[in-house]
Order: sequence, then structure tokens, then C-alpha cells
Amino acid sequence: MFRVIGLSVLASVSVGALAADSGGSPTTLAAVNAVSPATVQRVREEMHQMLMRLATSGALGSHPEQVNLQIEEPEQRSINLGLLVDATSAVNARDGLRVLGATPGSTAEQLGVHAGDVLVAVNGRSLRDLGADDHGRALAAATLRSDIETLPDGASLQLDVVRGGTHLALNGPIQGVTLPAVRLGLGAAAPAAAEQSAAAASVSCGRISMQDLAPRQQALYGALILTIDGITPGPHTVKKFRVTAGTHQLEVAERIPTSAMGLGEIAALRSTKLKTLTVNVPANTTVMIAARFNHDRSTRLNDGGYWDPVAWKEIPESCP
Repeated sequence: MFRVIGLSVLASVSVGALAADSGGSPTTLAAVNAVSPATVQRVREEMHQMLMRLATSGALGSHPEQVNLQIEEPEQRSINLGLLVDATSAVNARDGLRVLGATPGSTAEQLGVHAGDVLVAVNGRSLRDLGADDHGRALAAATLRSDIETLPDGASLQLDVVRGGTHLALNGPIQGVTLPAVRLGLGAAAPAAAEQSAAAASVSCGRISMQDLAPRQQALYGALILTIDGITPGPHTVKKFRVTAGTHQLEVAERIPTSAMGLGEIAALRSTKLKTLTVNVPANTTVMIAARFNHDRSTRLNDGGYWDPVAWKEIPESCP
């Protein structure tokens, strides 16, 4: 039996790069699951099993204790269809993808997919005779995966299968899961690298706030931050978000009271278009965001000219 010697592992799982600010240090797996030590233990056990498989297969080389590998993955949405199909060649998938099994509790099992079924279409798109990719694998599998990954949560999924010569349509909703960001270090240098990363994060982060504290005498009102660098921050009840120091692009909506616009009931008919705002967040600084009402363009309700998003104030604040 191959024994793993001196293989140090450090894993830090955050809620996401744009986690809602709680005033403390960056959130780790242990902190998130502080009330569930069983979850932490399960992660450790499954990580150990994964490393054993890598080491015994030779994937970590002849001296796994000398491996030095750093892996970082951002937060991502994933859909667990839970299907094992035969995609080894285009020939095997000429008439569709043959199902080898379905993971217990997966979407495929809930839809009623059985081992031995042949998948012939997904949401009306044929999976028959699609050829092979550059590596010789059936393109039908990639088509199935790409079509499912584009579906929003709650969308209807239909898998057309052939079972024992009978054509069946299996229908049900799709549901994704958001996987947290991961930082994984393998090797003796992993603890030191993690400490350096944590130290760097503590002096190179800031905050973006949409707390409505802007002075009305400057025609500044509340704003709603929809995305930061293309990612929706959360949860929605939080008004301040921790980010890395540097430049960020925001999508912002205005929250200007209709009564403050001086246009009567017509102001309620305005087109509430989103606007982008690029902000530079210095380290240990909170940047305040607001919506500025443009009195000189107050009648431009259709094209959004009546307002602009602004970074109206910077407040020194230690981070984290």
C-alpha cells in the first residue's frame, strides 16, 4: 500500500470574493460552519480520500511529499445533473447518449432517468449523430452539458429518452447550486503561502457602501448596487460589501423618491435603466455610492439622463 508522507494540505473556502461585510476577518469554512463541526470533518475526510487517490495513482509524482501546488477557484454556479453517460466515442453516441447510471438524489434520478436509457434530445435539441470533438469524445455529451448549464434556476428541463424501444419525455425543473470560492495549497509551502495571502488581504481590501447617507442638499439620493465586477453581491439585506483594493465596475440603479423630482405623477413613469460606475477603492477605505438627480435634465425620463451614479465620499476604515 502506498503511504502518503509529509503531504501538508491547507484549504480555505470563502463565501465568495464579494461576501457581505460583517466587520470581521475574511470568512473561512470553519467560520461559516462554526455550528456544524460535522461538516468540517466531512470536508477533511473527503479531501483526504481525494489526496489518497491522487497519490496512489501517481498523479502527485514519485515524491508526493515534495509537491508544491496552489489552486484558486472563484465562486461558481453549478448544476448537478448526476448522469454518467458513455461519451467515449462518436460511434457509441450515434443514436444518442447511453446512460450508465444516475447519482442518487441528483436531478437525473428525480426526473426518472434509468441506467440503460438512451438520451436522444435535451429540451427539443437532438443528441443524435453529433460527431466527435478533437479528442474523439462524443460531442453529444458537451452539447447536453452546455444546454443545461445555461438554464436558470427553476427552468423546465425535458430529456427525451428511449427505454426498451419506447420513447419517453422526462420533465422537471432544474436547480443550480452556488459553490463557494476555493483556495487550495498542496505541499510544505502551503501554510506559509496562506499566511502571506491572509496578511496581504488584511491590508489590501476596502469596502463599497450603498447606505443612504448622502446629503439631499447636493441632490444626492439612495442607490442600489446590482453587481460588482459582474457578480451579484449578497445577501440583499446588506448595504456594505468588502472588496479588494483597486478599481471595480458597478451596475447601479437609482432610488430617487418620485416626490423629490418635482415633476408630479409623470416622474413615476420614468425608465429605470441601470448605469455603470467605475470606482477606485483605496485600501482601508469605504467608498459611498449614491444617485445624483440632475435638475437640468429632469425631463429626460426615457433615456435615464435625469440621474447619474456617483461615488460621493470616501471614509477611512480599517479592513478587514
